[in-house]
Amino acid sequence: MRVEDLDLKDLLELSSCDDGSCQCDGMVHFAGQRALIFDAASHGLLRKELIESYGERAARGILSRYGFIHGKRLAETLKNKFKWDSEWDWRKAGARILALQGLFTLDPVSPDVFGPEGGTWRASYEAEQHLLLKGRSDKPVCWKLCGLISGYLSFVTGKEMY
Repeated sequence: MRVEDLDLKDLLELSSCDDGSCQCDGMVHFAGQRALIFDAASHGLLRKELIESYGERAARGILSRYGFIHGKRLAETLKNKFKWDSEWDWRKAGARILALQGLFTLDPVSPDVFGPEGGTWRASYEAEQHLLLKGRSDKPVCWKLCGLISGYLSFVTGKEMY
């Protein structure tokens, strides 16, 4: 599979009422894994609560670690779910999947986000929520997203990436 072939409608599976009973079970799967649908505001409010309860440093640690675990699981799932044309396609698929999930948009003129040169994402839900709930910051605030990329690349490369 090529990364360009990844499409949301092929990755998202919603349970249906095929038997006519209209007793849908509400199960959602994304890339073969059970998925949950949460609004961005609930994540923003959790972030705010963590900062106010435990301080910014602890909140950053928790959210970064959560992102790392999520990214590692995503890489493992994508490796097992699809037969990639190349390891490079598998590597690049992470950024495309995260964009398809609505976490950010990929900058079309930026180098590959997961490539050696890095890249730029736009419209980060995490930055948006930080701005709404805590205001501007003079430090990076995309803690979960950075953790996601670190976890994904750590699994793909077989070495710790931060």
